[in-house]
Amino acid sequence: METAIAKQKLARIWFYVAVVMIVASVWGIQVRVYDKIFNVPGTIFSGSSGAPSSPSDWQKLAVQAMTNANGLLTTLGTALLGAIGLLMVRARESHKLRHMWAAFLAAISGGVSLYFGYVSHLNLLAMISNETFNPYDPVYLFSSHTQFYTLLAGAFFFADFAFHDLGAED
Repeated sequence: METAIAKQKLARIWFYVAVVMIVASVWGIQVRVYDKIFNVPGTIFSGSSGAPSSPSDWQKLAVQAMTNANGLLTTLGTALLGAIGLLMVRARESHKLRHMWAAFLAAISGGVSLYFGYVSHLNLLAMISNETFNPYDPVYLFSSHTQFYTLLAGAFFFADFAFHDLGAED
């Protein structure tokens, strides 16, 4: 009995160590990517002394479309993570763990999608700050496409987990 409790405590400690390592590595990657993108430390993005010009209707529509797409993908990524959590609990109760790798890959893909949704949002804020509303900006396209395709990969892994692991009868 004591060894099972000790194993649970050790597993919990390793879980928190893994979470801290993941957060630190994501932060490190973000710092390096921003250094490569902006290349100059201490860059001032906007420094005009005059009043900014008001955006055109097309620019307002572009920002609204970009915001809506980002919000939709973020909502879908959050729903994917919630569904994975729910189905993993059901799979654990029924002791069907053959395709658990697919659930973990789906969760990782959903998390990466949420992260790049955040990056897309930051890129959109930078465009607003710079008064350059371009939905075809390479930095924005990279983050928004990565958000979409990692969500798509997560959906495929989730479908694999749901159909193969939960669909089989005992």
